[in-house]
Amino acid sequence: MNYLVDTNAWIGFFEGRRDFGKNARKMMSQTPGRCFISIAGIWEAAIKIGLGKLILPYRLNEDLPGLLAENGFQVLAIEWSDAAMMHDLERHHGDPFDRIQIMQARRRGWAVISRDPVFERYGLSRIW
Repeated sequence: MNYLVDTNAWIGFFEGRRDFGKNARKMMSQTPGRCFISIAGIWEAAIKIGLGKLILPYRLNEDLPGLLAENGFQVLAIEWSDAAMMHDLERHHGDPFDRIQIMQARRRGWAVISRDPVFERYGLSRIW
């Protein structure tokens, strides 16, 4: 199985947060090549950094590609169908970045690694 790693999860993983989910850390550490970081999550982090709502100890453009490669994480592009099928997605949640990640995981049949329980409302398996 492959896993879509939500923004809060890859940020917490790279920061080594103590409150990070034990199961999430295990999956991210032990399944190299099967953890995917959505472009939507990178976009979300970049916007939050620009607004001053997020401070990271590394630079997204310069350092994140190396961090992803070192940990065996892959980048997941937003495909045409991911975007075009959004009109069918239930309105349990309004965050556009979560919603595109929900659609990406759903279309591929992947579980989501996230501390946010909203993914379960869309019928997705969530690991934390």
